[in-house]
Amino acid sequence: MTSSRRVAIITGASRGIGRGIALRLAKDGFNIVINYNSSIAKAQEVVNEIAALPGTHSDKEVEHVRAIAVQADVGKMEDAQRLLRDTIASFGRIDIVVFNAAWIQFTSIRDLAEQSYLDAFDTNVKGPLFFSKLAQPHLAKAQEEAAVVQFGGSPLGGSRIISISSVAAIRSDIGESMLLYAMTKGALNQLTRVLARDPDFGGKGITVNAVAPGPIDTDALRMLPQWDSHASKNPQKRIGQVDDIADVVSFLASNDSRWVNGHTMVASAGAVV
Repeated sequence: MTSSRRVAIITGASRGIGRGIALRLAKDGFNIVINYNSSIAKAQEVVNEIAALPGTHSDKEVEHVRAIAVQADVGKMEDAQRLLRDTIASFGRIDIVVFNAAWIQFTSIRDLAEQSYLDAFDTNVKGPLFFSKLAQPHLAKAQEEAAVVQFGGSPLGGSRIISISSVAAIRSDIGESMLLYAMTKGALNQLTRVLARDPDFGGKGITVNAVAPGPIDTDALRMLPQWDSHASKNPQKRIGQVDDIADVVSFLASNDSRWVNGHTMVASAGAVV
């Protein structure tokens, strides 16, 4: 079936930043594809939260916001293709792709294994690159439809690719334990810049941007020793929350961001300037 609502795929959306983005975009009126790798229970919780959002079932004349959960490791081509197929089968379109899934391991260079390198680049770089390629025809079609509605895009916005990067990619004082993660996010930033100017992406009106969060209160941050000390490193003196990033993604997914393309938006409350 084809949805009249815009459709957003969020990878790694069963918890943390991805969950927050899924809930925010659902509140913005998107149908949501909750991509997850391992925990169907966590993913289904997000689907249920979206179903219970106020207003999503109040008007019988308006198509309700819907969400589905799709298991896929976006770093594996067969999984990525299934994620695309299931999305089109359920909603008939793709308007927004948010690359949030991430592989992270804190380890010294001395102890770094080759397999860890391969796993990190598969999830953090290969997945966004090749899924962007798979989704491009659908994003381009949605963008064409949006452009017909109103010059500069529809009031709700056009097609978007939004990647969750990290300030680790633009700092040199991160420490060796985050080197591998930072390398992959640096590659993701460059992918963002190149696709933004590519004839098949930016040239078709598909904007491509990234968000580079500072420390955010997630399971990954709490793996670090003295994780809460990061509160002292920004002028607001607090740890960033998931909603701080979800709100930035909401802006980038909206029509208000139509002239923003190829940008990595740092969201760190001034910890990195």
